[in-house]
Amino acid sequence: MQSLPKTMLASPRFWLACGIGVIAGLLVGIIRPDFYRVLTDIGWAFQAARDLVAHRDPYRHSIAEGLVPYPLTAAIIVMPWALLPDNLGIMLFFGGSSALLAYGLLRDGQYWRLIVFVSPSYFIALKTVQWSPLLMAVFFFPMLAPLLLAKPTLALPIALTMRWNRYAIIGTAAIVGLSLLAMPDWPVRWLAQTGQYQGFIPLFTWAGPLLLTSLFFWRNRQARIFFLLTITPQHYFFYDQLLLWMIPQTRRQMLILTITAWIGIMLTWHNHPSLWYSEPYLLLFVYLPALLIVLWQQARVQQGIAFVLTRMRLF
Repeated sequence: MQSLPKTMLASPRFWLACGIGVIAGLLVGIIRPDFYRVLTDIGWAFQAARDLVAHRDPYRHSIAEGLVPYPLTAAIIVMPWALLPDNLGIMLFFGGSSALLAYGLLRDGQYWRLIVFVSPSYFIALKTVQWSPLLMAVFFFPMLAPLLLAKPTLALPIALTMRWNRYAIIGTAAIVGLSLLAMPDWPVRWLAQTGQYQGFIPLFTWAGPLLLTSLFFWRNRQARIFFLLTITPQHYFFYDQLLLWMIPQTRRQMLILTITAWIGIMLTWHNHPSLWYSEPYLLLFVYLPALLIVLWQQARVQQGIAFVLTRMRLF
């Protein structure tokens, strides 16, 4: 057990992941130096955690299109970082999330997976300080499963495709228990304030019939991730779609998805005043390319099976 930390510390992958985390944290501090005052996304969780410490009601704020509260479990999760002053906790939290994701992506030594960090989904996640990089890391570290409680709208694709263990289950139950001890009626208060949520479910759009074809390949993990994300409520701002970058299994596939996604976000910015109008571009330039990658992977599997069967007949 003592050799594991030494092995990790001697690994270039570990230090590369740490470097990515440091850069991400510093960029958050530069781009959003006053984010600790923001009442959206991770900022809401930090404010709610500080409210709990100060015995204030975290659900006292007026609800608006851009201000839909999170479950109180999000505040419990960020509590240790929320106690740090100003923006420091947010910088460390997002930087640590990025480092965890980078280390998970590099576990098999496939450095091309780091292309995810130049995707528009990660770029917007960093710019607006989102949960998606941390939730994506849960795929690689099942013990982090309690973190899914921070953003239930994205929990489904991860929870149903990751490998659960008893520590993940116990940790999840502990977070829920702590949140109920802090504020027993928070589930009712939270649900009553979620009516302003503005988002879309890809399967219930014009592209739905095409996206539904991924269900035929349910046994393939990447197809499962894709389909589950198509039935998940999500925002229009590209960051919720970061989980789609779990689908590519080669450098070429990762580059294709990243390039088409950048085309989609650039067209959105060129044609519209904000990303609130990005739904057709997300479908055309992110979801459909991801679906084609799933079909591409399935075709290669079938070709491999056909090749093996042919070889067996020869013998």
